Amino acid sequence: MKSQVLNMRYPVGLIERIDKLKEQKCFNTRTQTIIFLIQFALEQLEKGNDSSPT
Repeated sequence: MKSQVLNMRYPVGLIERIDKLKEQKCFNTRTQTIIFLIQFALEQLEKGNDSSPT
């Protein structure tokens, strides 16, 4: 499997929200939390719950 490393900067407020969710979901890392959020958002888009314009 191919992999790629991404280094990204996030606003402090967003990191705080990610850390809060990390604790709530008992994830070990921010990366796990961010991947969870991406998967969740993609599932919502697939279900047709996208309110953004296309």
